[in-house]
Amino acid sequence: MASPNSLKQTALVVEKLSMARFRVELAGGRRMLATVSGRLRLKFTRISAGDHVVINISPYDLNQGTIIQRLPQSSTPSPNKPILSEGYRPS
Repeated sequence: MASPNSLKQTALVVEKLSMARFRVELAGGRRMLATVSGRLRLKFTRISAGDHVVINISPYDLNQGTIIQRLPQSSTPSPNKPILSEGYRPS
């Protein structure tokens, strides 16, 4: 359980390390080490580089955090993928 003094921030997973550890980058450009929470391990949540996650940072050690949630990918289409109008069926 997280302490009431912990900080929650969104981050981008930059690199996958061994032993369920990840290098994440915060919004300000600061990088830190993060581990996966037990709840996400039990749910077999896959986290890879490029994913957006929510991390819980302890106020006592600001260089490490715990990944508590993986955010869903945005619903905006990628620039390389064509946008098809509804009812269009490619032949």
